[in-house]
This record gives sequence, structure tokens and C-alpha cells, in this order.
Amino acid sequence: MESLLNRGKVYNYIYNSRLGCGDCGYAIRPFVGRYLTCPVKEAKGEEGFEIYFARGRMNVLKSILEGQIPLSKELAEWIYECSECGNCTEVCHMTHNEHIILPTSKWIDHVKVWDALRRDLVEAGFAPLDHHEELVQYMNNDDMKNPYGEDKAKKFEWAKEFPNIKNKGEFVFFAGCTMPLRQADTLKSMMKVLQSSGMEIALSKDEWCCGSIGIRIGEYKSVDELLKHNLEIFKNMGAKTVFTACAGCYRTLKKDYPELLSEELPFEVKHITEVLVELINNNKILFDSAKEEQIKVTYHDPCHLGRHMDLYEIPREIIAKIPGVELIEMKRNRKHAWCCGAGGGVKSQFPDLAKDISKERIREAVESGADILTTSCPFCIGNLNDAYDEMELEIKEKIKLIDIIDFIASKI
Repeated sequence: MESLLNRGKVYNYIYNSRLGCGDCGYAIRPFVGRYLTCPVKEAKGEEGFEIYFARGRMNVLKSILEGQIPLSKELAEWIYECSECGNCTEVCHMTHNEHIILPTSKWIDHVKVWDALRRDLVEAGFAPLDHHEELVQYMNNDDMKNPYGEDKAKKFEWAKEFPNIKNKGEFVFFAGCTMPLRQADTLKSMMKVLQSSGMEIALSKDEWCCGSIGIRIGEYKSVDELLKHNLEIFKNMGAKTVFTACAGCYRTLKKDYPELLSEELPFEVKHITEVLVELINNNKILFDSAKEEQIKVTYHDPCHLGRHMDLYEIPREIIAKIPGVELIEMKRNRKHAWCCGAGGGVKSQFPDLAKDISKERIREAVESGADILTTSCPFCIGNLNDAYDEMELEIKEKIKLIDIIDFIASKI
């Protein structure tokens, strides 16, 4: 079987990346808000040499293509130490001038390259790594269908408190796995907000994992059945809009599913922030004046919402419209935002590395002068919380961490 690295665009991505400028590892441009690029390289500290950022990785991949380096388990351990945040692609493409377009923007997509190598490693039998393999097994287990190894029924326990949730309807909520199994209280907050607006939603208790974890680690065979099952569920429910509160599910449903199918989906996919901003703008969500307080809030851009899906402004619009709230930005935001460290399978296989990256992001939030750090991704919230728990008391006294859904719910 021909290596994915040798196919079409991916081959060209690697062999055309000869500029070797190193911005993907060292770019500091204060004038445009760029302060370094690769979270893994920086978290590695003195160990973060060339092969831990994109230029070095590309050179290793060229050596693989030239037959100088064979695929191996050791290589797999290295390639999965990447959150696939896409920050290297942004710095490689970005000039901050609409009249200057870098030629690299036309043919380099680093995340597609990393993805192709992961798929090759899986096909060659050197991946998934141990913890990733467990997630895939759980995800495909008929009694679970989630990467956490929990019984299928547990995913929907949170919904028992909301008997008005429908089984069918045009507006369907896809719960995913992480929030119902690890952050169920946030889903309850979401229902509090939606119910206060008069919105009715449908939820299937037969939904399966979206398959995001399989895609991120290159285990695509595990995704096909999940994809077909979920699409059939949405079809039978009469869905015209499917929305989710998970950034990973959002990217998977909206971007990956159509690409894997090679066709458009028969329904619209939205993130919860897109739903909430519409409700706020239509005066369907009314904030309680008695709960108004003067407070500074900063927003962390999840990679799967921001760089992967270009959804930057809507969460900020929501925050800015909450009475008493002053939205302030961290030093690195939007396309330049620092990754939380949880993506690309890093959190499950290299949890300490993931937390080290999150600690850097929390310190940056403190430096902004914000009282609250919020975001809209359960993986970001989970990893930031794990890092926060290990940080010094001085940090915890300066800033609090909360999901944007919970923050809104606290103000109505």
C-alpha cells in the first residue's frame, strides 16, 4: 500500500517546504501579537530542539520519504507529541497585510501532513499508542461507544432532569462524550439557558461518539461505522440543524464528516456559541440585573474552533454583551492563540506535557489582568482545570476558570 505521505498534495507540502525560515519555532513579532508558535517546543524547555517544531518535523518527514528513516514505534512516540493545533500553519501563511500573500499559503497545510504520517503509522502497525488504543477500543465497544470506557446509558443521565427534551425534531443537540461523561453540570447549565429562551431541542439517546479521537490519531477505520450511524440517527430525527457544545465534535461534524463522505451534509451544523449569540441578539436570553458585577473576562480560543474552523468573534460577541463584563484579550489571541495542549491525542498519551502547556496559558491569562478565564471547549476546560489544580495558590487567587456556558447561566 502506498504511503499517504507519498500521495498528491501531502507529498508536495513536504517537498515544497524548503524555505526553512524557522518562524514555526521562533517567531516573535510583538507588532502583530505573535509571541512564539509551537506549544510543544516551548513546554519541552531545553529539550525542545529542532524536531519538536514544524521545520524539524518536516525535515524528518522528508527523510522518511527518501527512505533514510523507517517507520517505527519510536517514531510514533515522537509524532504524537504534537497537539495538531495548527499554529505553525498560521505563522507560515500570515503576513497581516491583505496585499502581501505568502506563496506558502497556497500549498502548505502542516496538520494534513501530520495526519498523513499518523495514518501511515496506524496502517504499518506502529500506532495507535497504548493509551490511544484503549480509547479506540472503548469507542468501538457496543456497550460503550465512547472513548471513556463508560456504559452507553451513562451519557444521557444528565438529560433525565429535562423531560421536555424531544426525541425528534428539526433542532437536534449532539451531546458528544466528554461533556455528558465528565462535565454534565455544564450541559445542565446549557439547558437552563435554552429553556429560559423558550427553545426546544431534540436529543437521541442512541448517538455514538463522533469519532474525533480516531481521526486525530489517524485511526480512520474506526470512524466509518460511527459516522454512518450518527448520520442515520440525524436523518431519522428529522434534523435540519445539529448543534453541539464540544469544539471537537463541531469540527468533526462540520468539517471531517463532509470530507470523509465527499458530499455535503443534509443539515446545518452549529456550535453552541452560534446558537447562544443568536438568542442574545434576539433578546431571547435576558440577563438578571441583580447578578450584574463589574468584572474582567478573557477568552481562550480553542484550536478546533479557532484555527481549525475560523470561529473567533462570536464567543467574544457573547461575552461583551453580558452586562458589567469587560472583555480583555490575552497577549496571544485569535489566530495567534496559545494551544491548551489537550488536542491531537496529547492529553491521553502525554498528560504531563498537556498540563505544562495549559499552565503557560493560565499564566498568560493572569498577565492580562482578567478575573475570569473562559472558553468553549470541554477538552480545553478539562486540561486547563487539571493544570490549574497543580498551580500555586497565588495564581488561583488571581483568576477563576469557567466554561462560557456556565458563565452565561450564572448571569440569568
